[in-house]
Amino acid sequence: MKKTTKAAVATAAAAVLLVGSAGTLAFWNDTANISGQNAITAGDLKLTATSAPTWTIRHTSGTDSEVTDITAVRLVPGDKLTYSMPATITAQGQNLRFKVGLAGGSIAAPTTPTAADTALAARLTSATTFTVVGATSVPGTTDTFDHKNNGASNYVTTIKATITWPFTGQPTDDNAARTGQVNLANFAITVTQEDASV
Repeated sequence: MKKTTKAAVATAAAAVLLVGSAGTLAFWNDTANISGQNAITAGDLKLTATSAPTWTIRHTSGTDSEVTDITAVRLVPGDKLTYSMPATITAQGQNLRFKVGLAGGSIAAPTTPTAADTALAARLTSATTFTVVGATSVPGTTDTFDHKNNGASNYVTTIKATITWPFTGQPTDDNAARTGQVNLANFAITVTQEDASV
């Protein structure tokens, strides 16, 4: 065998030794374990009712009256219902922002609604607001709050959802809602995380 041939064979053999099973050239490497810093933990957002919720009713600028049976109330334009729920909001997270709201379907027309049912649901849903005492609200909002702390906080608060039938509505809208009925079977307060970067 010629010397040039032998050299080519030797070079090919060396290349085979260097190429691994994945088809890449072998190289040195090392790993160092970062001990003591190998765990991360999620924060928390939780809403807990601390006592039974209550309802009150007020007409325009009048005084609040307790409602013992919400199903017995017959609303008229100008009425305002207030749902109060004593609760604790547990919040933990460096970038946690949360919003208080009503669960989907909290104020809804019955399954097979009449025209009056649909009209009443529309009038009430459009006037729902929320107030949370004890947390820092995001500027320009009344229902969104910043926690932004890795430490856990329990906000002891009363959450209020106010449902208003405006007295200043158009007669055509209000008249259409006479004798209407809405379903509050799924009426519930929620806390939901919001994007804290905006």
